[in-house]
Amino acid sequence: MRRFELVGRHETVLRTDVPVPAPGPGEVLVRVGACTVCNRSDLAYFHYLGLRDHCAVGCFGHEIAGTVAEVGEGVTRTAPGRRVFIRTPLTSGFAEFATAREVAVGALPDHIPFEQGAILQLLPLAVHATRGVRLGDRVAILGQGPVGLMALQAARLRGAAEIAVADLDPWRLERSALLGADRCVAADGTRASLEALGGGFDVAVEAVGVPGTANACVDLVRQNGLVVLLGTHHVDTHVTVDLVAWEKKGLRVHTAAEPTDAARAAAMRTAERLAATGRVRLEELLTHVHPLEELPAAMERLSQNPTLFPADAPGPFTAPPGETLKVAMRPAPS
Repeated sequence: MRRFELVGRHETVLRTDVPVPAPGPGEVLVRVGACTVCNRSDLAYFHYLGLRDHCAVGCFGHEIAGTVAEVGEGVTRTAPGRRVFIRTPLTSGFAEFATAREVAVGALPDHIPFEQGAILQLLPLAVHATRGVRLGDRVAILGQGPVGLMALQAARLRGAAEIAVADLDPWRLERSALLGADRCVAADGTRASLEALGGGFDVAVEAVGVPGTANACVDLVRQNGLVVLLGTHHVDTHVTVDLVAWEKKGLRVHTAAEPTDAARAAAMRTAERLAATGRVRLEELLTHVHPLEELPAAMERLSQNPTLFPADAPGPFTAPPGETLKVAMRPAPS
């Protein structure tokens, strides 16, 4: 089969003779219908392989939707022929086939195309990230890329009374308004530019993955408020915080990743139900679809993003690529 492999920094190779992986016990083999590029992890691996240890252990191409081709021993929740999406695969989805553990596989409704279904990888993450949002809460979300837009939808479904969002890109904020944001603020990356959001929020969600927005969340929440770290800090992995400010406010904090298989399974089941009932909108998040062979060009386009550079060594970009959110790669039918 064909599969793209990340072989060096800024270097991918399309292999054409890779054996189709065999699913082991508790695993599922999926014929890939589409794999979307992760605007954070995939790009960080592409730019920092060899420079950051964690970039060598993550799965390059992990947002997958497709059809079950084969199941391993002990698999009971799915079967060959079923349409599925994958939360975290074992092998890359920039390929014709990929494997995943059964706990990471969710049912994909017939009405959702594979290109949109691959984006559902973000939904369990957003479900778990917003677990602290209560009915009637005021919620601020910093960053309106794909994961921020998914968190917006999850917070709305949990009953947030007000959701205010901020982003560098006015076009992304238009998507936010379509998906139910009550207030949208165009920010320039500084904490001062976020003052228009106000304060006193019950929950502030950091959905960028840079030190500045993580610290800005402290300013936004009320006494005893909740700060959620949803953005992945792949580039600046060490973030300095003012512990006195945290202590004075008595803040709570949690991350978005599901720490156990039980938490992962619970988030997946919730995501399945929301997808099946049409409670989340995916069409606003998908902006481009390309054949698998065009992955290098897609990576270069998505790389025009300021969040890929350390805070102390900013790059040439002041905003993400225009009118671009999720980019889906499709293997040719075989």
